[in-house]
Amino acid sequence: MFKTIKRQLPVMALTAAFGAVSLAPALAADGKALYADKGCVACHGEDAKTPLQEGFPKLAGLASDYIVNQIKDIKAGARTNGQSVDSMKPIVEDLSEADAKAIADYLASLKEAPAAAAAAAGAPHPGKTLFLTKTCVACHGKEGKKPLPGYPAIAGQDKAYIIAQASDIQAGKRTNGKSSAMQPVMHLVNADELALVAEYLSTVK
Repeated sequence: MFKTIKRQLPVMALTAAFGAVSLAPALAADGKALYADKGCVACHGEDAKTPLQEGFPKLAGLASDYIVNQIKDIKAGARTNGQSVDSMKPIVEDLSEADAKAIADYLASLKEAPAAAAAAAGAPHPGKTLFLTKTCVACHGKEGKKPLPGYPAIAGQDKAYIIAQASDIQAGKRTNGKSSAMQPVMHLVNADELALVAEYLSTVK
């Protein structure tokens, strides 16, 4: 009897190991299904790259931790600007932590949001110059593609959304996440300069 048990143990161990490996694809599939089932597609687009209208963010390719933190902040009432209260809060209130992580992991696995249009060749876009000289590059990285931990990648993001979020941070309407680090430097740009920066970022591929 003991010999039989000993022979079964390696088989059981292998079964457990392969079973654990097979869970990874299921988790990714769950995130995709949850993204659709929870109604995220209605505003952010089926591919998370084509929002319903201007001012809604593109989510494809954003870091998983950043997405999870935004969901937590909206759920807890720490982020109350833009569409967060009326549109997002009722949806995320029923999301479990595991569901939020699954959705965030799925969105992070998608390719970065495509740019609205390619910047014209020749002289650099004035918004690019401002992005480099007004300290934006320090936290959001080169061309807005490789941010510091906790900051969003903003390359290819919707122009109106960038303007709205930056303006809300400047006015103190958005205070969650890294807003406290960004708010003190917002005096470096006026509305026209912010529009140029947002326009440039929306064209970055």
